[in-house]
Amino acid sequence: MLGDQIRSIRKRQEITLKELAEKTGLSIGYISQIERNLTDPSLSTLRKISGALGVPTYLFLGDEPHGSLTLRKEEMIQLSQPNSNVRYQIMSPMPTGEFEPQSLVARFELAPRSVDGELPVIHPSEEIVLLERGAVDVIIDGKPVHLEAGDTTLIRSNLPHILSNPTDEVAMGYSILTPAVWFPSTHRNPKPGHKA
Repeated sequence: MLGDQIRSIRKRQEITLKELAEKTGLSIGYISQIERNLTDPSLSTLRKISGALGVPTYLFLGDEPHGSLTLRKEEMIQLSQPNSNVRYQIMSPMPTGEFEPQSLVARFELAPRSVDGELPVIHPSEEIVLLERGAVDVIIDGKPVHLEAGDTTLIRSNLPHILSNPTDEVAMGYSILTPAVWFPSTHRNPKPGHKA
């Protein structure tokens, strides 16, 4: 259940209820009710909790992880934000209390003439980008790497990077992150002179 998942992640990170309440601005009692599955939190509450725990909100959305190491197409989590240029499909099993995959595989579709975010992202994992269709520029630490269908590149850990689709067709490919970015914070790197 959702509350068990939140409690498990919080305890794994050795964060107290009081610390989580301070980080989220939510009351200790309310968080305790969520963890005991006595109330269903809103999406904005889940975003506050996931931000404070440094995990992606999608870990708390959708069906409960069922523990299978085999995913069928209809079981894969689809991620996209309103007005976003990119859609993701998580192709790795989700972590459970018994098992936490060491790699995260996500299929992406990037709209024509767009980027996958406003700012470059940084995370503590190595990332392999494999392009299946179209063309993209992977800008790694300010340096562009052009990929055509069938090409791959490896992004070293902790380097700011962003994907750009300079073409008039949708670009499709895969991102493979090792270790998986389930629990570390993933953040966007402000542009020089930009105040976060």
